[in-house]
Amino acid sequence: MVLKQLNKIIVLIVFAINTNICSQIKISDIENKKFSINSKTQKQNLVKISDNSDYSIYYIVNRRDFNLKKGLGTNGIAKVIFFSKMYNKGILINFQQMIYRAKTNIYNISLHTGANDKYMFVSSMAVLDKDFNYEYFMKYHYMQSSPLENGGYKSWITIQDTKNYCNLIDIDLRDNVIYENINDILSNIPKIPKENNIKKKCTSIIYDMDLKDFFQRR
Repeated sequence: MVLKQLNKIIVLIVFAINTNICSQIKISDIENKKFSINSKTQKQNLVKISDNSDYSIYYIVNRRDFNLKKGLGTNGIAKVIFFSKMYNKGILINFQQMIYRAKTNIYNISLHTGANDKYMFVSSMAVLDKDFNYEYFMKYHYMQSSPLENGGYKSWITIQDTKNYCNLIDIDLRDNVIYENINDILSNIPKIPKENNIKKKCTSIIYDMDLKDFFQRR
């Protein structure tokens, strides 16, 4: 009887652990993600490359990437959306990609974060609403701490709305943002101040170059 109860407890613990693992996803989980696209049959601009009860991951198709001869490949930039079903919001992030034309209409794609230690490939990101419109901009920062703090690094993200660039918050991180759970990042959205300070000079946290190249207004 005791043994049966013990086995039941072990099963419940394993189930709880597996459930927690499945319910969380990090930006780093995209590392070395591989998939294929048929340029002839793929008509939509969004390709769902992963999906479960908690998250969907979308790859944004850029038709110019398909301008390759068969048997040739190239490196480039991929746009990927991590969409949380809990918060009904997504995070748009830029990655490195390798795209290879394997057959007439088949393109093999491999994604990489491009992160190195505290460095992130493109530190600018956007939080999207349920319709995939820009709702907030997000920027990842890191800097070396003072010698009194053993020469380590401080990491944080800044989030601001996209209307006037005045409302923002800073969230401290323990490590590179790519290792943070997507839902943990999005849980900070309600903390953004609602009141605008119209006397304050407001500027975007996203570089002009990034706004031009990655986050054009649609």
